[in-house]
Amino acid sequence: MLVVEIAFADAFESPHDAGVHEVAALSAHAAFVFLCLGLCWGVFTSTGWLRRLTGRQATRNSHVVLVTLALAFAMSHATAFVFMEGDRLGPLDLAVPFRAGDLTVALGIVSVELMLALVASTLVRRLLSHRRWLWLHRLGYPAVALGVVHSFTGALVDGHLRALWLFGVALVVPVALVAGLRFLPARLFTTAGLLEVRQ
Repeated sequence: MLVVEIAFADAFESPHDAGVHEVAALSAHAAFVFLCLGLCWGVFTSTGWLRRLTGRQATRNSHVVLVTLALAFAMSHATAFVFMEGDRLGPLDLAVPFRAGDLTVALGIVSVELMLALVASTLVRRLLSHRRWLWLHRLGYPAVALGVVHSFTGALVDGHLRALWLFGVALVVPVALVAGLRFLPARLFTTAGLLEVRQ
């Protein structure tokens, strides 16, 4: 019965919705890539692992560019659903988690809203103490985790999990490794000879 309903729904999907859905999928994939790259580059920036190669300001600016691209593609992905004819979501549905009644959509909304909170905290950084800004900025880790879960559950719902899982896992594993390394004590790296201690 469910297969018949899905086939029936697919038969009446408008060509407009198919095109908009492709735009939403492509922008979602790009947002996923830039979100993963932005997190890794942010870890490299905050730990100083790249400072010797490029300089502090260039490293920070490139982190901002990657995160901005991730946010732009995420917003493009969300906006595409406003233009669909069949599964249309209103602007309020895209701003309030669980308003659309879908866990997958809610995870994506919360991920984007956490990223927007990061952007806002960066804009008012001078008004915040460093500790408060750092606490807000670390919301990027759950934002990435929610974005990854949103990507995989969305691919599962759309029937594209087989195509996404290898590509997604290839990105998620290094990102998880880099994020995990970020929270290990520095003395572990100096003992292993990966970091030098300047006296």
